[in-house]
Amino acid sequence: MCGIFGYIGSEDGAQICLDGLKNLEYRGYDSAGIAGVMDGELFSRKEVGKISSLKESLDNAPLKLGLAIAHTRWATHGKPTIENAHPHFDQHNTVAVVHNGIIENHNALKTMLLAKGVIFTSDTDTEIIAQLIAMCYEGDFLEAVKKALTYLEGLWGLAIIHKNHPDQIIAASRESPISIAFCPKRKETHISSDANAFNTKDLDIMFLHNNEIALIKAGVVEVFDSSFAKVEKKKERIEKEAQNISKNGFEHFMLKEIFEQPQTIQQALYNRFIPDFGTADFENLKFTSKDLLSIKRIIIIACGTSWHAGCIAASMLEDKARIPTTAEIASEFRYRNPIIDESTLVIAISQSGETLDTLAAVREVKAKGAKVLGICNVRNSSLTRAADDCLFLRAGPEISVCSTKAFTSQLTVLALFTLLMARLHHMSKEEGQLFLKELQEIPAKIEKILSEKENIQKIAKTYSSFENFFFLGRHYMFATSLEAALKLKEISYLNANGYPAGEMKHGPIALANEHLAIIGMCGSKKTYEKTLSNLMEVKSRGARILVFAPENAPDIEKVADDVIYLPEVIDELSSIPYAVATQLLAYYIAKERGCEIDQPKNLAKSVTVE
Repeated sequence: MCGIFGYIGSEDGAQICLDGLKNLEYRGYDSAGIAGVMDGELFSRKEVGKISSLKESLDNAPLKLGLAIAHTRWATHGKPTIENAHPHFDQHNTVAVVHNGIIENHNALKTMLLAKGVIFTSDTDTEIIAQLIAMCYEGDFLEAVKKALTYLEGLWGLAIIHKNHPDQIIAASRESPISIAFCPKRKETHISSDANAFNTKDLDIMFLHNNEIALIKAGVVEVFDSSFAKVEKKKERIEKEAQNISKNGFEHFMLKEIFEQPQTIQQALYNRFIPDFGTADFENLKFTSKDLLSIKRIIIIACGTSWHAGCIAASMLEDKARIPTTAEIASEFRYRNPIIDESTLVIAISQSGETLDTLAAVREVKAKGAKVLGICNVRNSSLTRAADDCLFLRAGPEISVCSTKAFTSQLTVLALFTLLMARLHHMSKEEGQLFLKELQEIPAKIEKILSEKENIQKIAKTYSSFENFFFLGRHYMFATSLEAALKLKEISYLNANGYPAGEMKHGPIALANEHLAIIGMCGSKKTYEKTLSNLMEVKSRGARILVFAPENAPDIEKVADDVIYLPEVIDELSSIPYAVATQLLAYYIAKERGCEIDQPKNLAKSVTVE
């Protein structure tokens, strides 16, 4: 995960880097640090915890830095401590490095450096980079970095400074994004692991490609490729979307974002369908009808919550468009040798557009000739540049680490894409119009669920004492159960598992007793009675049962100890309202247990390491 920010110019580099780090805190908040050059020496400040701790330290004892690099960390190697916080230094305090990624051969390199008498002060793989650069340094900073990188295996985004070169920052990238923004007029340059972290509007921006190195000065950037030949980089201006990061009176960002979903789903739908033809119409979609009709197979790649959205979409695309579709976990898919050709469409889903495993899988499938459609919430992200085309969620900034509105917006966009593909194939206009009507009614149905928050909060209090949960569902409700369980474990730190209801009797039912809470997801009409029977099997073993079910669902109270009734919706779209209801349940359980909700322990918003 982790976030990098750097600055060189005439302004207060420490404050500019702090502001940049605040925009990157979604990438990790185990620790934060900053370093710069003053009077021929390296100065730094590091703190454990959130960026606010670093800000407080700098407020109490300011660092006036014209050149600075900074970092917010999600721990991969070494515990979250001051010693392991970035930036990292060589033993003589001449080189400072901030790093995103993992050095895979760090153990071998550390053994080699120890044998040369190098003294280490941290448990991180990043310190090895600083020590290597110092070892290779013979007066030429850029040459030392070039030579040091030849020792490394793995992936990295780097920003590096040297006390003897107070007018230079060197950046480097391998499979970890680095953006560079500069203004020749003001003679200043900014560096970040996410272009959306830049706060200034009138900046020319370039993106480092794989194995490129940049020599950065105030308002001037030189870039070199893997053979160290100079590269002419394309510059661009990015449009920054207005961001509202206020809680608007809500106690947590997560609760605010749950309650935004009627609006964010409306935004995902806006101007993307044609009622008279019963079909979807995406603005500026590069794929033509001919391109889409040539698709014989769809593979959806994603991680975490986005993968759950992909699983639901895979069922929808097969059910409605009759196109063979699979949803694959990107971190597994990238190491397979899948059968892919030009008739394969790969849909890559990532809220942030920076998920490393998904981006790596995209590169693999593009090399095999597949077309790639991205589904993303963040413009100017790495996925938007890697994919052949991208559909945006329009959900606005999602601040809480636990994804809510992005998930339902993903499902909405995927439902529209399913409708488009289905109408291109065999779905009639009348069927398309009925599907659209159901989709347009979803925001009002979510409003109704949100109006029941007090009832859900009351039930959450009852279930907050349980330590073990199974969320059970069939068909669309199975993948919805996976997502519901993930929400609960993310913010409540409880053992929660999503499971196919029909599979409980094939092993997991051995865990059923009065200490196990079962959450039955009964939103699929097609499998309703079968799910009820599976819940009865668990009930007979003593487990307490809470059921989410449609209004007027028959026989439900014979099985359930508690019921939360939800508006009726067609099976294909049922995951959206049921996800919202389970988000509220997870939120109120976490609140009852006194958990940190917006920034839960051990998690970061965007997973940028393998």
